[in-house]
Amino acid sequence: MQRFLIGFCAFVSLAAQAAPLTPPQGGQYAVIVQGNNGVEYARHADDMIAPASTMKVLTALAARLELGADFRFATEIQVKPGSKQGDLINGDLWINFVGDPTLSRMDLLALFKQLGVTRIKGNVHVNTGAYNGYERGNGWSWGDQTLCFAAPVSAVIIDKNCAYGTVSATQIGGPATGHVATGVPISISADNVDVMTYGDMARQFCALEVDMAKGNHYELKGCITPNKEPQGLRFAIHDVEAWGWDNIRWAMDRAGVKHDGLLRVTHKAPEGAETLATHYSAPLPVMLAKMLKKSDNTYADTFLKTVGRHYYNKPGSYRSGTMAVRAILTKQGIDLGNATLADGSGLSAHNLISARQMLSVLNFIQRNDAQLGFIKLLPSSQVDGTLAWRRSVTAPMMKNKVHAKTGTITGTSNLAGFIDTAGGQRKAFVVFQRGLSQDPATHERYRASKAPWPWTVFEKGILEGIYQQQPLQIVDRP
Repeated sequence: MQRFLIGFCAFVSLAAQAAPLTPPQGGQYAVIVQGNNGVEYARHADDMIAPASTMKVLTALAARLELGADFRFATEIQVKPGSKQGDLINGDLWINFVGDPTLSRMDLLALFKQLGVTRIKGNVHVNTGAYNGYERGNGWSWGDQTLCFAAPVSAVIIDKNCAYGTVSATQIGGPATGHVATGVPISISADNVDVMTYGDMARQFCALEVDMAKGNHYELKGCITPNKEPQGLRFAIHDVEAWGWDNIRWAMDRAGVKHDGLLRVTHKAPEGAETLATHYSAPLPVMLAKMLKKSDNTYADTFLKTVGRHYYNKPGSYRSGTMAVRAILTKQGIDLGNATLADGSGLSAHNLISARQMLSVLNFIQRNDAQLGFIKLLPSSQVDGTLAWRRSVTAPMMKNKVHAKTGTITGTSNLAGFIDTAGGQRKAFVVFQRGLSQDPATHERYRASKAPWPWTVFEKGILEGIYQQQPLQIVDRP
């Protein structure tokens, strides 16, 4: 007990003597903190900054307000009344996809098994009318299109529109070979991949790259190093229509359902249809927790489009979704002013919001959290999600004290949420940093040494200062 008291006194003394914080060189920042008596600190709080994945806070709040806690996605198989005759469907069948981000190939198989039939004597219609418009958001980087975090967001989502494969290369100068698990409807070629040492790759400015083609063929090219074990690969689906059709054929075959007709795309279900099978997603709070804690972009943009669909009673899109989010939050007294909303995930470089505007969203959440149950859905420091290992919150005193959404894109590092202070007060805060860049030599030195990045040190100082209830002192570089 005596040792604890001595340590505590030393801690308070050190906290009181904390030096002023200096932001990273060349970058810009915005900080705002609010306690029980209003805004306690604000610096550059009205500057417009790309929110990155902190945009998901707005998307999640709008979804919770508009859709309700009991909302579930429902993917249905329907027929015209009387079409099912024993183990036969004598007529057309409709699969109504609604952008369910949880739907897997095995769920699709289970849907066909629910039918209890062995033959469909008619066409199978793939209904994609839940959404319209672009499958990727305006302002998404074209270079990210092969990556699963930027997978296309369409009405048809199966396994998050992401597929897995491997590439094998065991010997320098030898061949590389692409592989796909049996039944996964993509193909990989690696004929144009050179196998070489890491040093040779660096000297030749060579890396592994991929081109996508219709039918979900992925051509690997460039260079890799040899490895005894196959190297795992993840690809965003390129051809969503082919992905849907191929997985439907796979599910019908595995379920023992023969099909005599065609596969067709439609944008509506028949009137008065009879529902034979339904797959329900998890309830909305469960999905929101996954979206926020894991920063899942596919979940976020399906919620955005679904909110647009629900609010306007029209097919969802990025445009209708962002307009609906603004309208829903405005009804609650949250004025987003000149903020620009381009998607629900924060991937778009077109998104712009100020720290003060983000704080207004957080204030509403805090005032209404007894009804919303929102704060518990956020990542918690050293506990889960994207704050489990974030280096700005690794001090022992910070464990489970920060509940916030991270936001990271190239040159940007953001955090927005709540801190439970040492004095027992819960404060809302926003820390935005942009323009973060280093020369190649300095970047490599930090990477190799695993030292915390300057923006991490700056964020850490702010968060620990708020926790210790010390006045923030930030000195801008000349």
